[in-house]
Amino acid sequence: MKTKTLITAIFILTSINLFAQGPGGRGGRGNGNQQRGEKPSASKILEMLDVNNDKVIDKDEASNDRRGKISEDFAEIDTNEDGVIDLDELEASLESMDKPREVSAEEVLKEVDDNEDGLLNELEVAAKDRRELINNFKIIDTDEDGQLNLEELKTFYSSMKKKKR
Repeated sequence: MKTKTLITAIFILTSINLFAQGPGGRGGRGNGNQQRGEKPSASKILEMLDVNNDKVIDKDEASNDRRGKISEDFAEIDTNEDGVIDLDELEASLESMDKPREVSAEEVLKEVDDNEDGLLNELEVAAKDRRELINNFKIIDTDEDGQLNLEELKTFYSSMKKKKR
């Protein structure tokens, strides 16, 4: 489920970048309602993609997206599985993108642990470019064995979560 959320967030970020250019191309302001650098609203995105003006984005319209992200992530955005993306679904996707994603120690371990030994060493962390772990490796490694185990990761991410509150 978290993978779908991540994919949806990536889709929305790339879509926002695409739509921020407006119909006038690079640097264009479209109808003038959107300032340069602002994120477009869900209604603006819908307006731009909804070529048949039926107030939803169907799979054909999604397939016309230059980057292909809408088509790729269509099922994740179409939460009610009715075959189209409506304004509510698009707004929900944008809102979920704005919320900070909670990091799961288990997911990080699974993603970064190349040799599947249940531990992360500095080489594995660097290879996956996990900055939060690289910058805090010695602090996280409380037993000072040169590796991060699941409990150390849980403690670290739990403390990060508390700091953000």
